[in-house]
Amino acid sequence: MRRKRRLLIGLLIALTAVIISGFVVGRWTKITRLHLPTHGSTTLRIAVLGDFHIGAYGWGATQTRYCLQLAMEQKPDMILLVGDFVSSRSGIDYLAASFKGVHAPLGVYAVLGNHDHWSGAKPITAALQKAGVRVLINEHVIVRRGSESVALVGIDDVWAGKPDWHRAFAGVPKGMPVVLLSHNPDAVLHPVSRRAQLIVAGHTHAGQIWAPPPLRPYLLPRTDYGRRHHYGLRREGNTWVYITSGVLQGRTPPRWFTRPEVALIELPI
Repeated sequence: MRRKRRLLIGLLIALTAVIISGFVVGRWTKITRLHLPTHGSTTLRIAVLGDFHIGAYGWGATQTRYCLQLAMEQKPDMILLVGDFVSSRSGIDYLAASFKGVHAPLGVYAVLGNHDHWSGAKPITAALQKAGVRVLINEHVIVRRGSESVALVGIDDVWAGKPDWHRAFAGVPKGMPVVLLSHNPDAVLHPVSRRAQLIVAGHTHAGQIWAPPPLRPYLLPRTDYGRRHHYGLRREGNTWVYITSGVLQGRTPPRWFTRPEVALIELPI
Protein backbone atom coordinates (compact mmCIF):
# COMPACT_ATOMS: atom_id res chain seq x y z
CA MET A 1 0.00 0.00 0.00
CA ARG A 2 2.77 2.41 0.96
CA ARG A 3 4.65 1.61 -2.22
CA LYS A 4 1.57 2.39 -4.33
CA ARG A 5 1.10 5.66 -2.46
CA ARG A 6 4.72 6.70 -3.05
CA LEU A 7 4.37 5.76 -6.72
CA LEU A 8 1.18 7.82 -7.02
CA ILE A 9 2.80 10.82 -5.31
CA GLY A 10 5.82 10.51 -7.60
CA LEU A 11 3.59 10.42 -10.68
CA LEU A 12 1.65 13.48 -9.49
CA ILE A 13 4.88 15.40 -8.89
CA ALA A 14 6.20 14.44 -12.33
CA LEU A 15 2.90 15.41 -13.99
CA THR A 16 2.86 18.75 -12.19
CA ALA A 17 6.46 19.41 -13.27
CA VAL A 18 5.60 18.63 -16.91
CA ILE A 19 2.54 20.91 -16.86
CA ILE A 20 4.44 23.83 -15.29
CA SER A 21 7.44 23.42 -17.58
CA GLY A 22 5.12 23.49 -20.59
CA PHE A 23 3.81 26.91 -19.59
CA VAL A 24 7.37 28.14 -18.94
CA VAL A 25 8.43 27.03 -22.42
CA GLY A 26 5.37 28.83 -23.82
CA ARG A 27 6.71 32.15 -22.53
CA TRP A 28 10.21 31.69 -23.99
CA THR A 29 10.57 33.56 -27.27
CA LYS A 30 12.90 32.01 -29.83
CA ILE A 31 14.65 33.17 -33.00
CA THR A 32 14.22 30.73 -35.86
CA ARG A 33 16.92 31.05 -38.54
CA LEU A 34 16.46 29.60 -42.02
CA HIS A 35 18.46 29.75 -45.24
CA LEU A 36 16.46 28.71 -48.29
CA PRO A 37 18.37 26.78 -50.95
CA THR A 38 17.23 28.84 -53.92
CA HIS A 39 19.29 30.34 -56.71
CA GLY A 40 20.22 34.00 -56.73
CA SER A 41 23.11 36.40 -56.61
CA THR A 42 21.70 38.50 -53.75
CA THR A 43 20.44 37.24 -50.40
CA LEU A 44 17.60 39.01 -48.62
CA ARG A 45 17.37 38.73 -44.84
CA ILE A 46 13.67 38.74 -44.00
CA ALA A 47 12.23 38.90 -40.47
CA VAL A 48 8.72 37.44 -40.17
CA LEU A 49 6.38 38.08 -37.23
CA GLY A 50 2.66 37.66 -36.76
CA ASP A 51 -0.26 37.09 -34.41
CA PHE A 52 0.46 39.86 -31.91
CA HIS A 53 -3.12 39.89 -30.57
CA ILE A 54 -2.83 43.10 -28.56
CA GLY A 55 -5.91 43.40 -26.38
CA ALA A 56 -7.61 45.51 -23.75
CA TYR A 57 -5.42 47.55 -21.41
CA GLY A 58 -2.49 46.97 -23.76
CA TRP A 59 -2.31 43.26 -23.06
CA GLY A 60 0.39 41.85 -25.35
CA ALA A 61 1.94 45.23 -26.13
CA THR A 62 5.07 44.56 -24.07
CA GLN A 63 5.67 41.23 -25.82
CA THR A 64 5.07 42.92 -29.17
CA ARG A 65 7.68 45.59 -28.45
CA TYR A 66 10.13 42.97 -27.23
CA CYS A 67 9.77 40.84 -30.38
CA LEU A 68 10.01 43.83 -32.72
CA GLN A 69 13.20 44.93 -30.98
CA LEU A 70 14.54 41.38 -31.15
CA ALA A 71 13.79 41.31 -34.88
CA MET A 72 15.53 44.64 -35.54
CA GLU A 73 18.60 43.48 -33.61
CA GLN A 74 19.06 40.72 -36.20
CA LYS A 75 19.57 43.47 -38.83
CA PRO A 76 17.11 42.15 -41.43
CA ASP A 77 16.76 43.85 -44.81
CA MET A 78 12.99 43.94 -44.37
CA ILE A 79 10.36 43.02 -41.79
CA LEU A 80 7.14 41.25 -42.79
CA LEU A 81 4.15 41.25 -40.43
CA VAL A 82 1.48 38.65 -41.20
CA GLY A 83 -1.58 39.93 -39.39
CA ASP A 84 -3.79 39.62 -36.32
CA PHE A 85 -2.37 42.73 -34.70
CA VAL A 86 -5.21 42.90 -32.19
CA SER A 87 -7.51 40.42 -30.51
CA SER A 88 -10.40 42.89 -30.27
CA ARG A 89 -11.29 46.51 -30.98
CA SER A 90 -10.02 47.51 -27.54
CA GLY A 91 -6.44 46.78 -28.65
CA ILE A 92 -6.41 49.32 -31.48
CA ASP A 93 -5.52 52.25 -29.21
CA TYR A 94 -2.21 50.57 -28.33
CA LEU A 95 -1.08 49.78 -31.89
CA ALA A 96 0.66 53.02 -32.88
CA ALA A 97 2.76 53.08 -29.70
CA SER A 98 3.55 49.37 -29.90
CA PHE A 99 4.90 49.60 -33.46
CA LYS A 100 6.45 53.06 -33.19
CA GLY A 101 10.02 53.08 -34.44
CA VAL A 102 9.95 49.68 -36.13
CA HIS A 103 12.19 49.87 -39.18
CA ALA A 104 14.38 48.00 -41.62
CA PRO A 105 16.52 49.26 -44.53
CA LEU A 106 14.09 48.01 -47.21
CA GLY A 107 10.95 48.68 -45.19
CA VAL A 108 8.31 47.10 -42.97
CA TYR A 109 5.28 45.53 -44.65
CA ALA A 110 2.09 43.95 -43.37
CA VAL A 111 -1.15 42.21 -44.20
CA LEU A 112 -4.29 42.07 -42.07
CA GLY A 113 -5.69 39.00 -40.32
CA ASN A 114 -9.18 37.84 -39.46
CA HIS A 115 -9.14 39.50 -36.02
CA ASP A 116 -8.09 42.77 -37.65
CA HIS A 117 -11.10 42.68 -39.97
CA TRP A 118 -13.45 41.81 -37.14
CA SER A 119 -12.03 44.62 -34.98
CA GLY A 120 -11.76 47.35 -37.62
CA ALA A 121 -9.54 47.15 -40.70
CA LYS A 122 -9.49 50.91 -41.37
CA PRO A 123 -8.35 52.15 -37.92
CA ILE A 124 -5.82 49.30 -37.67
CA THR A 125 -4.39 50.15 -41.08
CA ALA A 126 -4.22 53.83 -40.12
CA ALA A 127 -2.43 53.05 -36.83
CA LEU A 128 0.14 50.85 -38.59
CA GLN A 129 0.74 53.43 -41.30
CA LYS A 130 1.26 56.06 -38.61
CA ALA A 131 4.04 53.83 -37.23
CA GLY A 132 5.64 53.61 -40.68
CA VAL A 133 4.33 50.17 -41.67
CA ARG A 134 3.19 49.69 -45.28
CA VAL A 135 -0.03 47.67 -45.29
CA LEU A 136 -0.57 45.61 -48.45
CA ILE A 137 -4.22 44.78 -49.16
CA ASN A 138 -4.49 42.96 -52.49
CA GLU A 139 -1.53 44.89 -53.83
CA HIS A 140 2.19 44.59 -54.32
CA VAL A 141 5.29 46.68 -54.01
CA ILE A 142 8.59 46.12 -55.80
CA VAL A 143 11.61 46.30 -53.53
CA ARG A 144 15.08 46.79 -55.00
CA ARG A 145 18.43 45.92 -53.56
CA GLY A 146 21.31 46.83 -55.79
CA SER A 147 20.62 45.41 -59.24
CA GLU A 148 18.09 42.83 -57.97
CA SER A 149 14.36 43.25 -57.33
CA VAL A 150 11.64 41.31 -55.55
CA ALA A 151 7.87 41.79 -55.55
CA LEU A 152 6.16 41.72 -52.16
CA VAL A 153 2.54 40.72 -52.69
CA GLY A 154 0.01 41.11 -49.88
CA ILE A 155 -3.26 39.19 -50.17
CA ASP A 156 -6.23 40.09 -47.97
CA ASP A 157 -7.28 37.54 -45.37
CA VAL A 158 -8.86 34.56 -47.13
CA TRP A 159 -11.32 34.01 -44.28
CA ALA A 160 -12.53 37.42 -43.08
CA GLY A 161 -11.28 39.72 -45.87
CA LYS A 162 -11.85 40.01 -49.62
CA PRO A 163 -8.84 38.52 -51.39
CA ASP A 164 -8.37 39.72 -54.98
CA TRP A 165 -5.58 37.71 -56.57
CA HIS A 166 -5.79 39.40 -59.97
CA ARG A 167 -5.44 42.86 -58.47
CA ALA A 168 -2.66 41.78 -56.11
CA PHE A 169 -0.49 40.37 -58.90
CA ALA A 170 -1.43 42.85 -61.63
CA GLY A 171 1.74 44.46 -62.92
CA VAL A 172 4.19 42.06 -61.28
CA PRO A 173 6.82 41.48 -64.01
CA LYS A 174 7.13 37.93 -65.28
CA GLY A 175 10.12 36.13 -63.90
CA MET A 176 10.57 38.53 -60.96
CA PRO A 177 10.99 36.78 -57.58
CA VAL A 178 7.83 37.04 -55.48
CA VAL A 179 7.33 36.90 -51.72
CA LEU A 180 3.66 36.48 -50.81
CA LEU A 181 2.27 37.66 -47.46
CA SER A 182 -0.95 36.09 -46.17
CA HIS A 183 -2.32 35.81 -42.67
CA ASN A 184 -4.10 32.52 -43.28
CA PRO A 185 -1.96 29.76 -44.80
CA ASP A 186 -4.91 28.70 -46.95
CA ALA A 187 -3.57 31.20 -49.50
CA VAL A 188 -1.20 28.39 -50.46
CA LEU A 189 -4.18 26.49 -51.89
CA HIS A 190 -4.88 29.14 -54.54
CA PRO A 191 -3.12 28.29 -57.83
CA VAL A 192 -1.87 31.86 -58.37
CA SER A 193 0.14 31.64 -55.14
CA ARG A 194 2.54 29.25 -56.88
CA ARG A 195 4.07 32.27 -58.63
CA ALA A 196 5.78 33.00 -55.31
CA GLN A 197 9.23 31.75 -54.36
CA LEU A 198 8.25 32.20 -50.72
CA ILE A 199 4.90 32.40 -48.92
CA VAL A 200 4.84 33.59 -45.31
CA ALA A 201 1.78 33.18 -43.09
CA GLY A 202 0.64 32.84 -39.49
CA HIS A 203 -2.81 32.26 -37.96
CA THR A 204 -2.18 28.80 -36.49
CA HIS A 205 -0.09 29.81 -33.43
CA ALA A 206 1.65 26.44 -34.01
CA GLY A 207 -1.35 24.91 -32.30
CA GLN A 208 -0.97 27.04 -29.14
CA ILE A 209 -0.96 23.86 -27.05
CA TRP A 210 1.28 20.98 -28.06
CA ALA A 211 -0.67 17.84 -28.90
CA PRO A 212 0.05 14.60 -30.75
CA PRO A 213 -0.80 14.73 -34.50
CA PRO A 214 -4.21 12.98 -34.26
CA LEU A 215 -5.47 15.65 -31.82
CA ARG A 216 -3.72 18.66 -33.35
CA PRO A 217 -6.40 19.59 -35.95
CA TYR A 218 -8.92 20.15 -33.15
CA LEU A 219 -6.70 22.83 -31.56
CA LEU A 220 -6.08 24.86 -34.71
CA PRO A 221 -8.14 27.85 -35.90
CA ARG A 222 -10.04 27.52 -39.15
CA THR A 223 -7.59 26.64 -41.93
CA ASP A 224 -7.50 23.74 -44.37
CA TYR A 225 -3.84 23.93 -45.33
CA GLY A 226 -2.80 24.74 -41.77
CA ARG A 227 -4.39 21.56 -40.48
CA ARG A 228 -2.00 19.59 -42.70
CA HIS A 229 1.02 21.82 -42.06
CA HIS A 230 0.51 23.96 -38.99
CA TYR A 231 3.99 25.35 -38.41
CA GLY A 232 7.44 25.75 -39.94
CA LEU A 233 8.98 25.36 -43.37
CA ARG A 234 7.56 23.23 -46.18
CA ARG A 235 8.15 22.92 -49.91
CA GLU A 236 5.17 23.03 -52.28
CA GLY A 237 6.49 22.45 -55.79
CA ASN A 238 8.84 25.36 -56.49
CA THR A 239 7.40 27.42 -53.63
CA TRP A 240 8.66 27.56 -50.05
CA VAL A 241 6.02 28.05 -47.35
CA TYR A 242 6.80 29.28 -43.86
CA ILE A 243 4.13 29.43 -41.15
CA THR A 244 5.27 31.28 -38.05
CA SER A 245 4.13 30.31 -34.56
CA GLY A 246 3.45 33.97 -33.79
CA VAL A 247 4.48 36.53 -31.21
CA LEU A 248 1.76 36.15 -28.61
CA GLN A 249 2.75 34.31 -25.45
CA GLY A 250 -0.76 33.20 -24.71
CA ARG A 251 -4.41 34.09 -24.68
CA THR A 252 -6.92 31.60 -23.33
CA PRO A 253 -5.45 29.06 -22.98
CA PRO A 254 -1.81 30.15 -22.71
CA ARG A 255 0.87 28.46 -24.79
CA TRP A 256 1.98 25.03 -23.66
CA PHE A 257 5.21 23.64 -25.16
CA THR A 258 4.81 25.90 -28.22
CA ARG A 259 7.15 28.87 -28.24
CA PRO A 260 6.51 32.37 -29.61
CA GLU A 261 9.03 33.30 -32.25
CA VAL A 262 10.76 35.76 -34.50
CA ALA A 263 11.63 34.04 -37.79
CA LEU A 264 14.66 35.16 -39.81
CA ILE A 265 14.68 33.84 -43.37
CA GLU A 266 17.58 34.25 -45.80
CA LEU A 267 16.20 34.19 -49.34
CA PRO A 268 18.56 34.28 -52.36
CA ILE A 269 16.96 36.21 -55.27
